[in-house]
Amino acid sequence: MVSKYCRLSSPRSDLIIKTRPHAEIIWWGSALKHFSPDDCASLERPVANGRLDIDTPLTLMAENALGLFSSPGLEGHRNGLDASPVFYTVDVEHTENTLRLTSEDSVAGLRLVSELVMTPSGILKVRHALTNLREGDWQINRFAITLPLAERAEEVMAFHGRWTREFQPHRVRLTHDAFVLENRRGRTSHEHFPALIVGTPGFSEQQGEVWAVHLGWSGNHRMRCEAKTDGRRYVQAEALWMPGEKALRKNETLYTPWLYACHSADGLNGMSQQYHRFLRDEIIRFPEQKPRPVHLNTWEGIYFNHNPDYIMQMAERAAALGVERFIIDDGWFKGRNDDRAALGDWYTDEQKYPNGLMPVIKHVKSLGMEFGIWVEPEMINPDSDLFRLHPDWVLSMPGYSQPTGRYQYVLNLNIPEAF
Repeated sequence: MVSKYCRLSSPRSDLIIKTRPHAEIIWWGSALKHFSPDDCASLERPVANGRLDIDTPLTLMAENALGLFSSPGLEGHRNGLDASPVFYTVDVEHTENTLRLTSEDSVAGLRLVSELVMTPSGILKVRHALTNLREGDWQINRFAITLPLAERAEEVMAFHGRWTREFQPHRVRLTHDAFVLENRRGRTSHEHFPALIVGTPGFSEQQGEVWAVHLGWSGNHRMRCEAKTDGRRYVQAEALWMPGEKALRKNETLYTPWLYACHSADGLNGMSQQYHRFLRDEIIRFPEQKPRPVHLNTWEGIYFNHNPDYIMQMAERAAALGVERFIIDDGWFKGRNDDRAALGDWYTDEQKYPNGLMPVIKHVKSLGMEFGIWVEPEMINPDSDLFRLHPDWVLSMPGYSQPTGRYQYVLNLNIPEAF
C-alpha cells in the first residue's frame, strides 16, 4: 500500500504531499537531508481558535467546500448544481520521481487526475485532467493549478512590456490579499508573461529564496498569488476560458496546460540554472548537436524592393563574409509592395521574379549556404485575394466588425481549409 505521504525529490528541492483523504502539498522547498514519513505530522497545521473546527487543507484544487474561502482551483456547474466539488483520493501511483493521483467527487460526478513529476534539474511539472462522469454538461469556468508557498514568500516579481520594450520586471510586496495578472489577447504577448516569481524580501540574482511558476500555454491565461488571513500563501496558474468556451459532456476530459515550477535557495541565478538545464534536457530538441548557422536576412537591406540580380549579389557578399544561411524576407509574394496588402496570397510575385525563386535558391546553395524564406501564414490583409475569396476565414465574432492591427487580421486556423 502506498504511504499516506509521498515524496518527490531532486538534488536541490523536495516536495512532500499528503495523499489522503485529499491531495495536499505540505512541503515544497529545499531538499531535506533526513526524511521520514513519521516526521510529516509535524508539518500539518493545528486547529486555530475562532475558526472552523478542522484545519482547512490547501489542496491541489483549493476546494471552497472544505472551508478554504479562497480562489478555488475549479469553478463550474451543471445547470446551476454541482458547483462546489470536493475530491477524495481513490488511487495513488508513486514512483521515484512521479506521482499520479486519482480523485473523485461522487456527488458531482467528476474525476480528477493529477500528475506531478520532479525532474533531475529540480523543475516540478504539474498537470490536472478533469473528466465528467455523469449525464449533462459540466460547464467549466476556471480550472487552475494551485501550489502552496512558504509564509516568508512576501515579494512578487512579474514581467510586463510592449513592443520594443519587452520583458520589464516589476516587484510587489505581498502582505495581504492577492496579486493577479491576466492576458486576454488570445496569444502570448509583451504585456503579460505567463510566469510569476515569489520570494523572500529583497531576493536577488545570488541571494534569497524564490519559488517560480511558468505556465506552458500560449493563449489567454491568469496568474494569481494570494496571502490568506491565516498566514498561508499560494500561487495559481491557469488557462483563462471565456464564458461558454469549455463544457464537458459525459466521459469527456479537459487537461490543464503543464505548469513548470521551481524552488531555489540561491536566488534568481539558481532558479535560472534549473530552468536552463530542464529546457536543454527535455524541451529543446535540436536535430543535431552543432553550432547554429550564421544567417543573413534581407529585410533591412531591401524591404519590399526585391530584385533577383541584386539579391544574388547580396548572397555573394554574404557568403564572402562567412554567412551560412541566407533568408529572403517579406516582399517576395504576389502584390506585396508594402505592409498593407497581399498577406495570405502566398504565390511568387511574377513581376519581381519573372523566372520564379528557383534561380535565386540555386545560386544561394551554390555558394555553400542554406536558403530560407519568410512567411506569416496565420495573418491576412483585408486587401488580399484570400480575404476577398474567404472573408469568413478571419478569426472574429460573427456579426461584429473589428479593427485591424498593422493592417492585418488573424486567420481562424480551426477551419481545416484555412489551415
